[in-house]
Amino acid sequence: MRSPEPTALPLLLTHGWPGSVLEFENVLGPLSDPVAHGGSASDAFHVVVPALPGFGFSDRPRERGWHPARTARAWAELMTVLGYERFGAHGGDWGSFVSTELARLVPKRVAGLHLTMPIASPLPGDRTLPDPAEQRMLEPKKRTHNR
Repeated sequence: MRSPEPTALPLLLTHGWPGSVLEFENVLGPLSDPVAHGGSASDAFHVVVPALPGFGFSDRPRERGWHPARTARAWAELMTVLGYERFGAHGGDWGSFVSTELARLVPKRVAGLHLTMPIASPLPGDRTLPDPAEQRMLEPKKRTHNR
């Protein structure tokens, strides 16, 4: 959805699983035309919302291997074809994996990355020098069974 604002930043939104592009239906207007929704023209985006291959309204891929990195490469190509050299990226749920890979693949093209399911783990140093509270968080949780 192109913004009426010519200087709007392109923004690529990637949905999660088992969702679809409809996850973003209510934000398309405010993101692409913030003035019409009480906002500022400087907050406008040209919004691109592709369907994950095999999810939502997308056909099942003909071949296997549509993992996050491959999908991210397809998204980078899509943005090139649309004429967007630099853009923001958002991902939620499975889309956060794709958007993270996109930022790794073409970091100079991704102006900003927003995730609603961030992917993180402790750094190696965090495991060697944790304070007592951190140590408790790193310990495996004991499972209990109710009988």
